Amino acid sequence: MSDYVSSLCKSVNFHLRNLRRIRRFIDQSTCAHAVRSLILSRLDYCNSLLAGISQSDVQRLQSLQNRAARLIYQADRYTPSSLLSRELHWLPVQQRIHFEVLLQVYNSFYRLSPVYLQDLIAKYNPGPRNLRSGNDNTRLAIPSTRRSAGDRSFGVIGPRLWNALPSHIRAAPNVQCFRKLLKTHLFPIE
Repeated sequence: MSDYVSSLCKSVNFHLRNLRRIRRFIDQSTCAHAVRSLILSRLDYCNSLLAGISQSDVQRLQSLQNRAARLIYQADRYTPSSLLSRELHWLPVQQRIHFEVLLQVYNSFYRLSPVYLQDLIAKYNPGPRNLRSGNDNTRLAIPSTRRSAGDRSFGVIGPRLWNALPSHIRAAPNVQCFRKLLKTHLFPIE
């Protein structure tokens, strides 16, 4: 996965350098649109596959997002990028990855996704025991794995992240409501 992150960093750096060259000729709104279409689209492409990658790879991607935010506001490198990202309403990279995974789990749980994804998740069944968690019909079973690569698979990390959500978010009535509640939940409060 590090090879993919390296090629992604290379591609995003190329576009950031080119946007920096023309930044003085465009206004802030145009730059924000260009960054969303050239930079964030690349960071978001297949980012649910990045779930469970090393923290160093996440940090590499986060630094690219921070540079993009500084480019939009023409800020120097010493300006805290967390404030800029908050003003742009951008989730940090790790939360963006979790957002995409949880959106796929929501679609699979409510039968809105392809069958092959629905087959990867199963509802939690406490068995004959009478547990408090048995009353929550939105919980998912987390399969056990023996390898760290298995822990990164959608069938494992998806239910793990899903069960960590508050129940009112898991029970959202539609996708738009779920997206709104999830982004509010994942958005860092500082």
